[in-house]
Amino acid sequence: MNKNTTVIIVIIVALLGVGSAVVWRSKKTEAPKSTTTQQNESPDTTTPEPDADTTPEASAASTVEISNFAFAPATITVKKGTAVTWTNKDSVSHTVTPDEESMAFEGSELLAKDESYQFTFETAGTYTYHCQPHPQMKGTVIVTE
Repeated sequence: MNKNTTVIIVIIVALLGVGSAVVWRSKKTEAPKSTTTQQNESPDTTTPEPDADTTPEASAASTVEISNFAFAPATITVKKGTAVTWTNKDSVSHTVTPDEESMAFEGSELLAKDESYQFTFETAGTYTYHCQPHPQMKGTVIVTE
């Protein structure tokens, strides 16, 4: 093997190492920024629920992501006393506004990208909500004992 071939092999190996590091780093996720605007705040120490449209059983999950003009998950089931946090990932502003029959919980102001709203549900029941500027966006929080 001559000197030029060795140099080329070393360059290729170095580029592969840098490429692998870039791919690995890009797969790491950054924790969302949390800006709460509600008086009923409590720290959210739960882990997010896997992506799904509904959560059939009450769990420690209490995070709803607002993205692609939808609440995800659309339905979440939590135990009484759980703080639910909604985080806007869209580039447009959204709200968490209770439907008329669910006025037992307070709604949010307009949430800009990466802003969050949190509310602690103290009473068992079913709470439906929507986004005020985009009423086709709908969600449900089911609170169990």
